Amino acid sequence: MNRRREDGPDSRTNFRTERMFESAGGWYFYTREGSTEGPCESKLGAQQRLEVYIEIINLELLPSDSDLSMMNG
Repeated sequence: MNRRREDGPDSRTNFRTERMFESAGGWYFYTREGSTEGPCESKLGAQQRLEVYIEIINLELLPSDSDLSMMNG
């Protein structure tokens, strides 16, 4: 997986379980940028959306300082 510009050469990509949470019957995840993304129908769906989100940020298609959410909840 690609690194972000601000990540150092020794940084690693870690999927932390505390990024995912269930609320009101949907699954959500937190981003480094401070947004909450979701809902997704399952934890697996949220994990997949997180991977897509990371790729979008890495490709700079959604600026990291954007206040736009990738998903509409």
